[in-house]
Amino acid sequence: MKDTAVVSSVVHPPAIWERPMRPYTIDLHNHMPLERTDYRGPLHTSGADVVRAAMAAGVDVLGISDHFSLGFFRRVHEAAAGLPLLVLPGVEMRLSWGEDEAHLVALFPPEGAEERFAALMSALAIDSASIQDPLHRIVVEYDPVDAARAIDGLGGMCHVAHVDRWFGAYRLLDRPLLRRIVEEAPVVAVEFLDLENASHIGELTGRVACVRSSDSHHCDEIGRRSSVVEADELSFAGIRRALRRAAIAAI
Repeated sequence: MKDTAVVSSVVHPPAIWERPMRPYTIDLHNHMPLERTDYRGPLHTSGADVVRAAMAAGVDVLGISDHFSLGFFRRVHEAAAGLPLLVLPGVEMRLSWGEDEAHLVALFPPEGAEERFAALMSALAIDSASIQDPLHRIVVEYDPVDAARAIDGLGGMCHVAHVDRWFGAYRLLDRPLLRRIVEEAPVVAVEFLDLENASHIGELTGRVACVRSSDSHHCDEIGRRSSVVEADELSFAGIRRALRRAAIAAI
């Protein structure tokens, strides 16, 4: 069963005319059939297969977020040309800091995505061309707050992934680092598997959008969890504006 969160804009009387808003279903965290990853579907899955799965699931905005790689994004982006599906390029990054580990999903505008990604990898001192290990096992020692600032400075947006997921006896939701990230970093959202767990961050839910995403590793999983945002246009900038001003209402 697909879980959907509704992310509604905070209502203020408009001082000037604003473009009409409409709802868009977003799924910003999805993994693709790349080698050296933990993708669970067939590696011959095509960009067109991904697009068909997203549209069948009712997704309007699909985030491609493989670990430290943009290698599959253009295949999906090109397959979606002319269709009412916005495909956003991104990466998931495992960042360790002290005794903690946070996963950030960084998303960029499709235009110039590869250059922005290269600049981000340079900031993290990662030589993508020399990486031989499985991408999902790479952990970079880097302050997530500084990483989020770097992403924002490159014109991107990021959210904190699956904060209520257990990794053995550890989950970020229970750690002070999550509060620090939300308070100090320019993150647009915190991603939950179960939105009931959003109560654990208390008043911080009024400062950042709380969303669900699929974290899919197979086409069949795309859209299994999603969110709905009210945005003024179907574009990277429109979705970023929507998330930045959003408050959460779960259904």
